[in-house]
Amino acid sequence: MTDQRHPGDATAGFEAALQTLAEERERLGRMHERMARGTTTTSKDRLLSVVMNGRGEILKLTFNNTRYRQMAPAELAALVTETIAAARVESLNQLADVADDVLPGISFQELAGGEVDLERMVSSFLSASLDVLPPGAVSAADQTRLRGDS
Repeated sequence: MTDQRHPGDATAGFEAALQTLAEERERLGRMHERMARGTTTTSKDRLLSVVMNGRGEILKLTFNNTRYRQMAPAELAALVTETIAAARVESLNQLADVADDVLPGISFQELAGGEVDLERMVSSFLSASLDVLPPGAVSAADQTRLRGDS
């Protein structure tokens, strides 16, 4: 049995796949850059500032004045806890703007919160991979199976 495709078709498909790979690499680079950058969140009363990176790690904690010295320990602990939680949400929201482009069909917020359906995630990645392959590279039956279609 001979291959009915023209050599140019395979070259065009390969070039399209390389272009897609380059675009994905660029998106991942932006996401990595965003993860390393710090985001500052300040408490409602402006007493405390938290700088957190995109990984949810605290880079810096700053008391902006000395009012914390007059606070009850439980009150101070609540302020620190609430401000860190707000900083984490803000940091993840900013990262989600970039990550949603990298993770097609998957909500970064769900992924970060441990709420992602792993089957849906794998199907999304496989589907995106199948879309860049040249026509006929994978049979229709195999595409249906790999995409998780019923």
